[in-house]
Amino acid sequence: MNILQQIFYDHFYTLADTGIPIRDTVFENVYKMLHCGDYRHGFALYGCENCGNFIVVPFRCKSRFCTSCGSLYSIRRSVSMSFKLIRTTHRHCVFTIPAELRPLFQKDRSLLNCLFHAVRDCILRMFYQMNKSENFTPGFICVLHTFGRSLQWNPHIHVLLSERRRW
Repeated sequence: MNILQQIFYDHFYTLADTGIPIRDTVFENVYKMLHCGDYRHGFALYGCENCGNFIVVPFRCKSRFCTSCGSLYSIRRSVSMSFKLIRTTHRHCVFTIPAELRPLFQKDRSLLNCLFHAVRDCILRMFYQMNKSENFTPGFICVLHTFGRSLQWNPHIHVLLSERRRW
């Protein structure tokens, strides 16, 4: 059990008993993370036909919340995205919302999808205004983050935006 699993094992359910509202998906992911790599929750058995040795590999949780599975997910996602990018200069942009509006998005998470539409509309309008004659449409990838560095609720979207090369 790693240190994060130990902390959650020791304290999460005590926190849940305090009456603080916790979404079902959080319970599911904490449960998965706590039992990640636990042989009692399943494993694969591999055997070598030549030497007869066996190896037992426990199933992983595959949750982005898990420190080991989550980092593997991030690496695979990054590599997958890198193959889809065109060879050009890219710019990293962050779009956020005012602190006063954040509780609305926390209460109704379906509103988070509106952020993607707002970012898309903003980028397309900006490029249209700059390049009316050329009708240039940029490529971009958007990723939602719901927490900032201080781990406070702060929904924002990171955008990797292609730039037009000047020849």
